[in-house]
Amino acid sequence: MQIPAFKAEKRAASGTKAMRKLRAGGVVPGVLYGKGKENLNLQIADKDLHAMLDGSAHVVQLDFGSEKTYALIRALDQDHLADVINHVDFVRVDLSDKVRVRVPVNFIGTAKGAAHGGVMEVLRGDVELMSPADRIPAHIEVEVTHLEIGDAVRAKDLKLPEGITIHQNPNAVIVHCTHPRKVEEVAPVRVPKPPPRVPPCPLVLPFGRGCRRSRPRCRRPSRRRQGRSRPAAAAPAAKAAPKK
Repeated sequence: MQIPAFKAEKRAASGTKAMRKLRAGGVVPGVLYGKGKENLNLQIADKDLHAMLDGSAHVVQLDFGSEKTYALIRALDQDHLADVINHVDFVRVDLSDKVRVRVPVNFIGTAKGAAHGGVMEVLRGDVELMSPADRIPAHIEVEVTHLEIGDAVRAKDLKLPEGITIHQNPNAVIVHCTHPRKVEEVAPVRVPKPPPRVPPCPLVLPFGRGCRRSRPRCRRPSRRRQGRSRPAAAAPAAKAAPKK
């Protein structure tokens, strides 16, 4: 396995303003750590970093001129909307170390169950492996031509090179062939029509008051009636006492 080499420089500047100036000049700031050594601030050309990501190599050699070291990209701070990498983290490795990496999966062939109405569904496009740093595979090939409806390929079924092991749930399903999902047709909901709108009365009185015919009748007594007082009812006459 050929390990690509990229030039890197030690970085002394720090701070938000200095980092923005570096990115504007086509340089990405980063850090190198691991192996019990002191963290090293570095900077690398943006085009070289994109070449690392576009290539299939996981381990790269960072060339500082007087010093060379093997490293693995551990983390990226990336702006996906602007397609800009803001920061990169490297971890030191030895070629004899076993490292944890995620490797893409390539599917070969067409599932046999697809000819009988089945559908092949990919649930995981990559797998997590423990591999020697100098023998990390670019991808893992999975044969799917034998899959009938109801069959699946799990992580434990993958054929891996010697010295490489699965570092995730071995029963995790990678791909399977299943029946097509039935889409239930939902009947359209009929929305009732709103009642017809009654046009307002065209007669408009001054001062914005509407027609009296369109207003509810007031049941309160008028002022004239309120001023009049009803005569008090006469008290019933007392009965005379019977004579002896």
